[in-house]
Amino acid sequence: MLWAPWLRERASRREAPFLSDLDQAFVSPASVFNSPHDVVRHPRLTIDCKREILMRWTWDEYLVDLADAEGMPESEPSRLDEVKAALRLVNSERSPDPAAPAAFIVLYPWDQNALAA
Repeated sequence: MLWAPWLRERASRREAPFLSDLDQAFVSPASVFNSPHDVVRHPRLTIDCKREILMRWTWDEYLVDLADAEGMPESEPSRLDEVKAALRLVNSERSPDPAAPAAFIVLYPWDQNALAA
């Protein structure tokens, strides 16, 4: 949550309504987003923010599954599989495809005399 104040400072007035809910998204993601894929598709969130929100949502859904397994009164059905799929998408954004070609490296001529000047 260290980046929440930084995001608010950088936000324009047009973006302000969503960013006021950013703290709430870290506490209860389901109260801010309709689905985990809304987090993945959100254009203003960094990959780290998306990942953190989805990790917290995963924990919430895990607790719902655990309560169901222990026979507690039924609540909404767990969306754990959906949240895990969204988290995999975010993690794939973060790591490059291992089969992708390497970046082209521009070689500059080395001039020892230019450094001495």
